[in-house]
Amino acid sequence: MLWSAPFRRAIAFCGGCGYRCDMTDLDATPHPTPAQASPWRQRWAWGVLLVAWAWYCHHWPHLKTANEAMRLYFVQAVAETGRPELDAVAARQGKVPVDRSEYGGHVYMDKAPGASLLVLPIYPVWRAVDGAVAGPRLWAFGYVATVVAMALPLLGALVLLARALRRHGLGAAGIWIAVLGLATASPLLIYATLFFGHALAAACVLGAYAIIAAGGSQGLSRRHGWAAGALLGWAGLTDTPVFVLAAWVAAYAAVRALPWPGWQVAARLRAVWPVLAGLAVGIAAQLLYNTWVLGHPLRFTYQFKGDRNLAAIMDTGLLGFRLPQPDALAGLLVGSRRGLIYHAPWLAMAMAGAAWAARRRDLPQALRLDAASALALGVLYTLFVAGFADWPAGDSPGARHLLPAVPLLAFGIAVAWAPPATVASPWPWWLRACTAGALAVGVVLHAPTVATFPYHFDRVERPVLELAVPLLLRDGFSPSLGHWAGLDNYASFAAFCALLGGAWWLALPRTSGPVNWPVVLSAVAAVLAWLLLLTAAVPEPPGRAAQVGRYHAWAMLKSGVSGEQPSVRWRIDHGK
Repeated sequence: MLWSAPFRRAIAFCGGCGYRCDMTDLDATPHPTPAQASPWRQRWAWGVLLVAWAWYCHHWPHLKTANEAMRLYFVQAVAETGRPELDAVAARQGKVPVDRSEYGGHVYMDKAPGASLLVLPIYPVWRAVDGAVAGPRLWAFGYVATVVAMALPLLGALVLLARALRRHGLGAAGIWIAVLGLATASPLLIYATLFFGHALAAACVLGAYAIIAAGGSQGLSRRHGWAAGALLGWAGLTDTPVFVLAAWVAAYAAVRALPWPGWQVAARLRAVWPVLAGLAVGIAAQLLYNTWVLGHPLRFTYQFKGDRNLAAIMDTGLLGFRLPQPDALAGLLVGSRRGLIYHAPWLAMAMAGAAWAARRRDLPQALRLDAASALALGVLYTLFVAGFADWPAGDSPGARHLLPAVPLLAFGIAVAWAPPATVASPWPWWLRACTAGALAVGVVLHAPTVATFPYHFDRVERPVLELAVPLLLRDGFSPSLGHWAGLDNYASFAAFCALLGGAWWLALPRTSGPVNWPVVLSAVAAVLAWLLLLTAAVPEPPGRAAQVGRYHAWAMLKSGVSGEQPSVRWRIDHGK
């Protein structure tokens, strides 16, 4: 049977988090509500969600994206030579990507090593099965590495989040709206399919925060504290700036360790020393890695960018960081290129929900503290990223540098939607309708990016509506499981959409009462109003940057799959 006890334990262990989340915790609700989804439907929802993330493959035989290629080259180099120099691997692959470090006459990966180290053990096994992995079939290993290092850890983190929310006595509807909103209506949907490292860092931060939030009035056990600390350490080892967020989460563990009021600093530190120790191990691992690669613990590969433009970014401030810039903050949150709330407006509602929960005196102190801290940590990290000189993050979708904080920003939606039984009523119906509409908008704006070309060019002003959607309409899809099963591209995309919808249908509880048509109609109106507002801002005919971006994206998709060149018809249509 698919959902056997060993399989359930494996899902609970996802992401190498080191914390055994007993699935019976997820099947039991401390404060039952009238509407509950059956346990088997919820269990299948996790599996459907994982298949949806694995549906599209963004690795191609004839196309190597810079960010992901360097991470895979590092795996090859270490597995084959025991050394981090990438000279031989890059020469064999035929091209050194722009995302590289150069030091002492050698080429190195300019990324934090966490994601690559996580998949390093499976490379020898994969090579034994597929001896051609060193050549063009590196793309196949890249796909497996993405599922193992991004999708599975993220699934495990969402399981831990659901567990923590259940421990607070929240209703099933609110829990699954928070979980599925993150999984299908936020940038996590995109980055679960990319070997960038940001999804793994987000999974580790979310997993650690969920373990801390799940601690009852007695605080964390030593085992759980070590698990949370190890996750925070690995988050920083995967994305170096995330060490800042990890330190803040560790500090919150001390705040959460004992009831308030009363500082009791010494007692709090004694209660959370395993968390701090686990984080310290991650920091030590980063320093050892620096020494191994560049010969000094405080010498980071970021400091030796091989590309001149990227090197100029690192020379700004302290390794590219300075005080928050207003234009960066606006671009990260509401800008049409990378804006988090622009593409996932429900996160604004989630932040409002966290603020609402923090002010409710009728909520338990621990729940109010968790909601307030999640919001505060998310806002602080957003300000931190707004000080990064490369906040647009190059040719990539959405606000990828904000990704580790996105799950924290979503914490409040579950509380506002289905609070514990101690609260007389949740949000009013009109706020719930707006939230439902905003969730639908998030799915609509992220799904086309996953299905087509998830490397949005920085010069395109509205990449979803000016790049992803036109590619979708012109049959410009990435390879998919459906395609390999014999479906055409549009049938495969329909199956992908069905998987996303199926996860919602399976997980959300059923109600026996009549349909609340005012809520339904208001949600539909919110969706249409938001999409009309966005599409009204798209120029017609498209600008030069959008035309060139469509051509290059389609050309890269075409050549990546088959090695063919763009057709003459496409060139004529786009004025090439």
